[in-house]
Amino acid sequence: MTGTSLRPRKPERPPAPTDLTERDRFAALAESSLPTVRANAEAWRNGLAAFVTVVTTGAVIKGRDTTADLTTGWRIAVTLLIGGGIALSLAGLWQALAAQAGTREGTVTLADIHRRHASVAAYQVALADAAAVRLRRGRSAVAAALVCFLLGIVTTWWAPVAAPAPATYVTVTHGGATTCGTLKSADGRNMRIEVAGTVNAVVVPMDEVTSLLVVARCQSG
Repeated sequence: MTGTSLRPRKPERPPAPTDLTERDRFAALAESSLPTVRANAEAWRNGLAAFVTVVTTGAVIKGRDTTADLTTGWRIAVTLLIGGGIALSLAGLWQALAAQAGTREGTVTLADIHRRHASVAAYQVALADAAAVRLRRGRSAVAAALVCFLLGIVTTWWAPVAAPAPATYVTVTHGGATTCGTLKSADGRNMRIEVAGTVNAVVVPMDEVTSLLVVARCQSG
């Protein structure tokens, strides 16, 4: 084993023109890889920031009106879906920002680059690869956010509406007459009752009231 030669050997032939061309093209590719990835990340960041702004504004303005009539269980489901979509959108935006701006902190020396990556070109390729990974994560988060938003919207379309609270009416006996309807107001002197089929509320003096009952419906006739 001690007699085995480990000395470098001279190539059998000099580099061909195609080899030199490939080398130059790879060097140019490595040089432009990081700016290209970060330019794509910047475009995604701008579009995603606008998307998050529109979705968040719509959720804040219309969210309560959209879910106001739903039952509690379905309202929780819609809230989780829309809230999860917003959270995933923000996560995707963060990944796009990290891909565009980079996350490396501190000073990097040439010796550090040579020790970890052997060359500046390899270092640039490594940075571009890390940015591309973050950009892919951001795209995946956006795709998941779109699924959540779509499910949330479809849920609002098909979720059952909560049953309205049963209407309550009052039956008031006063001065030998009986009035049944919806109590609109009452003060120390008069009660105002809205009776179905009439335009103006019936005013009943309080001192004439002999009995008052809360009923589920008014008996006709």
